[in-house]
Amino acid sequence: MKDSIVYALILSGGSGNRFGNNMPKQFADVYGKTILDYCISNFNNHPGIDKIVIVSNAEHIQRTMQIAKPSKFSKLVSVVEGGGTRGESSYIGLKEIAEKEKSFENVKVLIQDAVRPNTKPFIIDNVIENLKSLRAVSVALPTTDTIYITDGDNQLVAIPDRNKLYKAQTPQGFDFELIYSAYQKLEKVNRFKQTDDCSIINKVYPDEKINVIEGDINNIKITFSEDIEYFRQILKSKV
Repeated sequence: MKDSIVYALILSGGSGNRFGNNMPKQFADVYGKTILDYCISNFNNHPGIDKIVIVSNAEHIQRTMQIAKPSKFSKLVSVVEGGGTRGESSYIGLKEIAEKEKSFENVKVLIQDAVRPNTKPFIIDNVIENLKSLRAVSVALPTTDTIYITDGDNQLVAIPDRNKLYKAQTPQGFDFELIYSAYQKLEKVNRFKQTDDCSIINKVYPDEKINVIEGDINNIKITFSEDIEYFRQILKSKV
């Protein structure tokens, strides 16, 4: 896709509440590098990525900028202050890209959680390849668990067919004009309640096809403190 400009938009706005630490989880240290450092490196080192924009937790933007330096990451073009929700931060990052590009034609964007430090090159490859023919792509894994749907009183209402259920991962890839216009439409009603970016597309453009491609069990999201130990074990196994 060298006729296209491919951005990685890395969302580093998490507060770390579920992590059980005063410091956001993207700043946790693993073998002398932060989770954020690992995440940026995966995209900076990938030949299919042209430019990187990082959206930072507003309270920790100086710390983010200490880690994310253009002298360290050659594809980094911006570090910007994020919003109060994931959706707001995505939109801020998309607006930053819009300001950088004179034309949106052939601009693609991969939106990534900063707390996924182990995204393999083949996943990035597959997202970019799918964006040659589609305008929205999500990485996901089939769920192996039975899922319950309950009512407000914790009473079981339904059990969906797990063969049709997937657990979403990132990166999620988009034609830039598509995802940016979807956020612009939602901005008019000030509702960014969806928990990921494909949900935004599904909400605004329900007829748009979103291709789901196979993820990786080790493309983990650092949510709880025990996830750090799991990531350490993954790194050890590579030695």
